[in-house]
Amino acid sequence: MRRFASICFFVAVGTAVATAEITPADALPAQWCISDSLLTDTADADNARWWRAFGDVTLDSLVTLARHNNYDAAAARARIDMARAAVGSARAAYYPNLGLSASYASERTAGESYNVFSGTVTMSWEVDVFGKITAQVRQQRAQVRLSAAEYGAVMTSLEAEVASTYVGLLSARAQLGVARTHTASQEHIVQTTEGRFESGLASKLDVAQARTLYYSTIASIPMLEAQIEAAVNALAVLTAVPRGELPQGVFSADTLPDYRNIVATGVPADILRRRPDIVEAERRVDIAGSALGIARKEYLPSLTIQGSIGTTSHRAGDLFTSPSFTYSIAPTLSWTIFDGLSRHYAAVEARENLRAAVDSYNMVVLNAVREVNDAITRYGSTTEYIALTRQVVENAAESVRLSVDLYRQGLTAFTNVDDAELNYLTYENSLVTAKAQAINALIDLYKALGGGWQQDQTL
Repeated sequence: MRRFASICFFVAVGTAVATAEITPADALPAQWCISDSLLTDTADADNARWWRAFGDVTLDSLVTLARHNNYDAAAARARIDMARAAVGSARAAYYPNLGLSASYASERTAGESYNVFSGTVTMSWEVDVFGKITAQVRQQRAQVRLSAAEYGAVMTSLEAEVASTYVGLLSARAQLGVARTHTASQEHIVQTTEGRFESGLASKLDVAQARTLYYSTIASIPMLEAQIEAAVNALAVLTAVPRGELPQGVFSADTLPDYRNIVATGVPADILRRRPDIVEAERRVDIAGSALGIARKEYLPSLTIQGSIGTTSHRAGDLFTSPSFTYSIAPTLSWTIFDGLSRHYAAVEARENLRAAVDSYNMVVLNAVREVNDAITRYGSTTEYIALTRQVVENAAESVRLSVDLYRQGLTAFTNVDDAELNYLTYENSLVTAKAQAINALIDLYKALGGGWQQDQTL
């Protein structure tokens, strides 16, 4: 498979830093795998708040809580702050180190006592003649951008997980409503079979079959209630708030949002700037390129200036007189001629790390395109399935009505009623599940597109 990115390396021996430039190659598809009336190729800046497209205020509140309270998100924000502090630490190498010492000594030699007062200011400064410090600062700045991209990936995944968990909650609650509705209708069918049996118009088998269907539907209710409780608990963890402080809609909402939303997919090349994991992979290439530049600069000499100024006197009052002052300045050029090939192997290691980072970047791009295409395909297929399943549900409801009427007239066997009612229940649950799957496909699509994340939102 052809690479999705071409990598150009410009390594200059001496003062230049090794860098890596990533540009999308012609192998990127010009458009996504399918075209759908619910999709548009126009980029949408509001994708940064993509969950609002579902028009659910409870979902809006949950995502807001998660963005502010989630502990994984807080840890990711802290890593950005740590990376910024590391930049400051690297920049400190531009400045000289100053030290101050003061001492007093009392001595007695050959019957005479002496007092010695001294004070010294020392300085050590590595002059960045060959750009080694600059390269280190550049590497740390790239780490800040990497941490920002990692934060974006955490937030995108968190938003999608909150939305998917909430959709799962609504789906389970909708299925619970279906089960309770069918339980009521099946109870009437049980009463019908019992009445016909008591009148001698039906066999005991009809009653047993009706009760079997009725109790099997009732038996599904506790499991659905357990799914609802688990989803509520999961939302409490994701939002990092006590269960009782969750938005009220979490405990009452039972209607799935409309899955028919227009999604701004943009053109395929857009994912290179919208997906935080691609930006993250690109920043890793930057860091690896900077590391290679630093490794190459180890071959160059270093210039250090050592200096001191001080004063020494036998009397405290003479400390600041001219004869007491001393100073020294010593520029030192040091250059390692041979180190057992240590620098050579360090440079080889850095070069291989850069190559691995480039390969990783290309794989991330490949996976990104696949995930977007998969989500679009799944969404399109699911919407078609929903349209067809709606017709199945309508016909299943009609089948139940007709079979019950015919059974009451003694014109059909109860097995037809039993089959029709079971099919109706199954297809209604399938329709609810399909709607949830369509919404989850949309969530996956927004996630695959990076959720509208942009790096300048965190830097």
